[in-house]
Amino acid sequence: MQNSFEWFLKAMRIIAWIVFMWMLVKAGAIVMSYGASVNNPEGAKDLYRGLDLSRYYEASFFHYSIIVFYHIVIFLLQAYIALFAARLLSESSLTNLQSEKVSAVLHKISNTAFIAFVVGIAHNIHVEAIAKFAQITADSFAGEYLFMIGLICALSYLFKKNINEKLSS
Repeated sequence: MQNSFEWFLKAMRIIAWIVFMWMLVKAGAIVMSYGASVNNPEGAKDLYRGLDLSRYYEASFFHYSIIVFYHIVIFLLQAYIALFAARLLSESSLTNLQSEKVSAVLHKISNTAFIAFVVGIAHNIHVEAIAKFAQITADSFAGEYLFMIGLICALSYLFKKNINEKLSS
């Protein structure tokens, strides 16, 4: 039984590294597509794999740029969380789950998840305001997605608190 669990954890670590790289590629692709769309409004219609932000481009290039920035930041924060998850799943962390190292990684995960949650909320408020004033449909991040980020943040804080209590006693 222990052997299959170890295999599962190693597989999860590999998946975390794949997600890390995937999010970096997504952020990079959006940066490159944004650069191509600066002088070409057609580029905003398919910024990345069907991401159509052309209505924001037509309404205001400034707001379009900010919305693209939100997407880039969210993908980079997701990559950062995946990197910390890969570190958390390393062999040295798994030998002693109630250690300072695990607590520090969980603290970084929770802070990064909280920042991603705030950026997601700011994005949604921004696109809703633009939609109201420019009379276009809003393209918000999914509420379930933001809920999951908030849940990760809360669970990380609880686990970190439990580790700190056990370390101090």
